[in-house]
Amino acid sequence: EKVETEPHKRAAQKSLAEEMTRFVHGQNALDEAIKISQALFSGDIQELTADQIETTFKDVPTSNAPLGEHHLVEFLVDITKIEPSRRQAREDIKNGAIRIKGVQVKDVDYLISKEDSFEERFIIIRKGKKKYFLVNLV
Repeated sequence: EKVETEPHKRAAQKSLAEEMTRFVHGQNALDEAIKISQALFSGDIQELTADQIETTFKDVPTSNAPLGEHHLVEFLVDITKIEPSRRQAREDIKNGAIRIKGVQVKDVDYLISKEDSFEERFIIIRKGKKKYFLVNLV
């Protein structure tokens, strides 16, 4: 009935995906997948663990950075190469296109620190609506 009245919610597809995941991987893996999916679609990734981050973001562009404090513009341009230039980095920051650990940053003088990391192992930067970057802290 839901499929006919609300086809845009894709109830049948979601149910099938849940059952297949439960059958192949078990209930714990299904619960984990649901938690990660909800975090990604809501943009609220702060509650994920470093292990969940490592699994979820294994296929996104990755770079390395030293653990410590860094000015955001320099971090985006010089260290991680996420931004092509300082001008573009400042513009994206001011326009609210940069999120660190799911939180929008609009301050070009922002200092990235270990508080922005997941268990001092990773930093997740989102540029725009869909571009994620994983930064391994070394």
